[in-house]
Amino acid sequence: MYKKVVTGLVLLGLLTLVLAACGIRDTAAGATNTGPTVKMSSTAFEVTQITIKKGQALTLVDDVAVPHVIKNGTWKGSNPEVTKEAGAPTVDLNFNGVQGESATTPPFTTAGTYHLLCTIHPNMQLTVIVQ
Repeated sequence: MYKKVVTGLVLLGLLTLVLAACGIRDTAAGATNTGPTVKMSSTAFEVTQITIKKGQALTLVDDVAVPHVIKNGTWKGSNPEVTKEAGAPTVDLNFNGVQGESATTPPFTTAGTYHLLCTIHPNMQLTVIVQ
């Protein structure tokens, strides 16, 4: 009788150990520091400049049902100039015009000032300052 009880307790202990091990997550591997959110209206970012910490990314949210194509660069007059500053991550995000749709940039790993634009909407641009 005691042998069955001890065997049952040992099996229960092993099962608990296995289930606990399955719940362990390595948060450092592949984790990104998403950082702040910037909302977009139909033709503009809600802010024109944002300051973030080195290693953070930006989450962009389409607040209206309007498509956007966000890339590195700035508007020069009425022409989008798609260029990437040295040290900037490559940003190429497409929003399909679904209200509430969001996407996250790659992390900004180098301190500096970087520029993002929407290639569809003239003068829709965002300055990202990374400290």
